[in-house]
Amino acid sequence: MSMEQQTTTLAAQVREKTGKGVAHRLRAQKLIPAVVYGPHSEAPLNIAVDPKALREAIRTPHKLNTILTLKLDNGGDRLALLKAYQQDPVSRAVLHADFYEVKMGESITVPVPLELEGRPEGVAEGGVLTQLRRVVDVVCQPNAIPERLTIDVTNLKAGAALHVADLTAPEGVKIRYLTNFTVATISVPEAEVAAPAAAEAAAKGKK
Repeated sequence: MSMEQQTTTLAAQVREKTGKGVAHRLRAQKLIPAVVYGPHSEAPLNIAVDPKALREAIRTPHKLNTILTLKLDNGGDRLALLKAYQQDPVSRAVLHADFYEVKMGESITVPVPLELEGRPEGVAEGGVLTQLRRVVDVVCQPNAIPERLTIDVTNLKAGAALHVADLTAPEGVKIRYLTNFTVATISVPEAEVAAPAAAEAAAKGKK
């Protein structure tokens, strides 16, 4: 998962005007309004892109973390990630997109999927595995963003918990967190919980 990511090209038209009227005209041309912003830009850049081409561009294993080369019609290029998008609540058509500009060699923070791998010992003992977090934030350079973090939970026993501090990341990638939150737990089998309670109740009954 630590292989260097290649960029995907997406054509974009620079636009100077904004507003609902402009958005309607763009959609009539089968385009949507979009904006590019980031720490390297003095001001947000208004652009227009083909929503179908955008969907195709991020149809990679990295999905929203796909590095896009925005080919501007004025001759410039921008490297960016699709930061957010708006959809029609009924048709699900993309109505607007936000791109965050990045630069190779400079670290960024992005969310990546977290997958658990293996059958925990605690599950074999009758416990139940519960994954509480399916996404974690990582810090790395744009071309080093992993598709996902895969964590082996084979040795997790019943009653144990896996925390974010227990996770490992590929070289060049750092997991970012402020609190050591719980990622997954193995609940104790009900029979094991009930037995001590029953014994305690029996002991009280004899008094």
